[in-house]
Amino acid sequence: MSTESFCAAVQNPDRMVRQRALKNFEVNFIRDIASDEECSRLYDETYLHILRCYGDRFESVRTLAVSVMDVLLGKLPTNDYYLGCIVPVLVKRIGQAETIEESEELRLQMLEQLEMLVVKYSDPDGSHGDPLLKVFDSVVDILIKTLRDPYPAAQKKSCEIVIALAEATPSLHYRAEVLVEPAKSILPHRHSANRIAAVETLGVLSLHILSNGDRVSEIIMAVSPLLMDDVPYVRRACGRVGCVMLQKLRDRYSFFHRILPLVLNCLCDETAEVREDIKAGWKKVGELYYTENETELSKVALIEKLPVGFPVDRYERPTIACRAIVQRSLRVVNLVLHEMEEWKENIRLHATKLLKQIVLHAESAFSTLFVEVNPVLAKTCMDAEKSIVQEALNVCELMGILLDYETWSQHVLSTFRKYPTIGQLRCMRTLFASCVQDEAKSKDVRKFAALLLDPDVCHNHQDATYQREVLEFCTILAAVGQKRDKLISGLEEISVTESHDGEQQTLERTLYTVALKMVAFCQGIEEKSLVRDFGVEVLRQLDNDLDRLHQHHLASVLCSIGHLDSENSDASTSILLLCGIVSMCGFQETYFSVLKQTLQKAIQHAAPEGKVKIFSAISVAMLSWNVHNQQPKDEQMQMLTTFTDDLIGPHLVWSVGRSAESVRTMATACFASMAQGVDAEVYTSLLPNYLNVLAGLIDDNCISTRAYTLKALVRLQALNFESLKLIAFPILSRLDDPSREVRELAAVCLGRLKLNVASPDQQSALERWQDILRQILSVMFLHLENPETKLRSAIFESLQCLYADNRDMITQLANEVPSGCSYKKDLQAITSSPRST
Repeated sequence: MSTESFCAAVQNPDRMVRQRALKNFEVNFIRDIASDEECSRLYDETYLHILRCYGDRFESVRTLAVSVMDVLLGKLPTNDYYLGCIVPVLVKRIGQAETIEESEELRLQMLEQLEMLVVKYSDPDGSHGDPLLKVFDSVVDILIKTLRDPYPAAQKKSCEIVIALAEATPSLHYRAEVLVEPAKSILPHRHSANRIAAVETLGVLSLHILSNGDRVSEIIMAVSPLLMDDVPYVRRACGRVGCVMLQKLRDRYSFFHRILPLVLNCLCDETAEVREDIKAGWKKVGELYYTENETELSKVALIEKLPVGFPVDRYERPTIACRAIVQRSLRVVNLVLHEMEEWKENIRLHATKLLKQIVLHAESAFSTLFVEVNPVLAKTCMDAEKSIVQEALNVCELMGILLDYETWSQHVLSTFRKYPTIGQLRCMRTLFASCVQDEAKSKDVRKFAALLLDPDVCHNHQDATYQREVLEFCTILAAVGQKRDKLISGLEEISVTESHDGEQQTLERTLYTVALKMVAFCQGIEEKSLVRDFGVEVLRQLDNDLDRLHQHHLASVLCSIGHLDSENSDASTSILLLCGIVSMCGFQETYFSVLKQTLQKAIQHAAPEGKVKIFSAISVAMLSWNVHNQQPKDEQMQMLTTFTDDLIGPHLVWSVGRSAESVRTMATACFASMAQGVDAEVYTSLLPNYLNVLAGLIDDNCISTRAYTLKALVRLQALNFESLKLIAFPILSRLDDPSREVRELAAVCLGRLKLNVASPDQQSALERWQDILRQILSVMFLHLENPETKLRSAIFESLQCLYADNRDMITQLANEVPSGCSYKKDLQAITSSPRST
């Protein structure tokens, strides 16, 4: 086929003829071309007709026309004449404001053709006259349009053409700025490949913007959010662009503080591949900077050494040049602090990680910014997201290691006094714990311990997390104190002179006071059991013998409890603290009198609900009386008698009102606890003095009061007749009580009724007691028919107890019971049991 025939065919109205001519173009013409001259002649004869097909109304014809031109361009010599013919047609098809070419695949094919032209006519240094300059504006116009193309592949190809154009011509700087906005529009694309291409494109464009620094800053700000992208390769692209900018950007020194986040964030990326890739690029940046500033840095390198305590197992120390770049660019901290207070969690997390990298690189140079950073860091330590809090604590740890102690110690002390928040507490604790200047911080251990005595700190009983942080700090302070002075119980060599009340105290006493209050506030609260257990561990760190620790220091703590002369409710801090201390420490002779006076003062002024809380704590403490008191019985009797007479006894007397009833119930509970926790001999010496009151409480309207009263009488010993007569019938009447617990306790108490045979009128008393006992036994027999198994069992055991001293009477009464009675066999079992012998 001749070229004339081909030209006629591609103009034929029949689509099939046009398609056939274009399909066969390569076979008919290209294969036989032997020289550039022949190819040029073929182009001259056919290009107008081929390019006219770019606008054919059939997509298949347009596609074939572009393919034919691609083949022809591959054979043509490098002559800028051809650019002037083809590029305008491409502009007309894909570079107009409105979309002319509707086919997405064909737009992509045309972009591939444009890329081929850019590569073919590449002249990076302009040594060949920069042929692309003639069509440069047209190419840029096409890219402005196609960078916003809705077809993802076309967008990506446009980015690749921009990068290729930057390498192919030295003239990109003329219109690099106009491509920034279209390229930025791709950054939020849903395809990660497009986002990567856009980041790389913007990086290239920034290198060719020669005078507009604001536009460069705009590019950096647009790329930065992609550091939080879900795809690691996108984050890596950001880091790579940052490294390239740090090495090649015009006037890059003035942009260091803006570019650094792109690189430093990738150094702490969660993906190892990203970290290693950017670390290599960051080292190259450092090498270039060292070369440019060798005179200054070489002198520093001669005298510098690894900071003491540097965590080499967790961090690799940056090179001296990389550190120098960050140290001269600390303006970036202002931006970081702003982002650490953003409302989005991922922004706060990445900003905190970035701050950690800045501290790691800046080292001691960061000292000048501590005062500015500390408030924001403390706020971050209170973040609801645990990962953010952990990163903030990592920053504090690095500052404690790398910064001089004097830089932060006084500021932290004064700030915490004003704002004792959990964030400030965590910052202070981590800084102090990680500080490697042992001598300096051991001198101030007293000051830090004194801070914790502030009521705003150690009286914070609602926040379990805050309490645990206080205890964590106590363990650190105790360890430092013990390391310096071998602190043990009784050794009072370190004095705290800045306690909240001005009183001089030992370090041990200070930490004991704080830890004890934390434990006391958690006492009886199941949700805070872990904090309570940890507090006990802290106390054991001071002295493994807790009783000895209480003996030395508890009296001082009790004397420091304030506001006990107010009408405190059960929610009052003073009442909660006192009750927690009583429940935990119990009663010991060493501090018994101080504790008694404190309790007496609190009960005297407290509101009814506060009194209930106090008596509840006393009842718990009474259960461990024998554990803490091993002194002679007569001393225990004296202690218990005075305590009961002054504190408990007055509240056993009946008075009107629901509040009085509740107080009376809990006062009775103290007696019930004594029956379980106090030595039997000591308790029975106290009990007769209160039988008259207890006898009345057996018939109290409150079920709990009746139950506690009967529990207090379970350990009855032998009594005189008048005392037995006083309580026997009230107890007996409780066998018909509405409460099952009270009925069972009454049955048990009946078995404890025993006459003291050592009384002066022994015979007369015995006869009168047996008359009463006969009535009691008859009622007990009747209750053996009760359907309640536990009640029958309790009555059976009580009858066995009574049988030991009243065999004849019980045997006689048992024999009088009719043989058909349901409990006849039970009575026979009692009278025939081995216990009767």
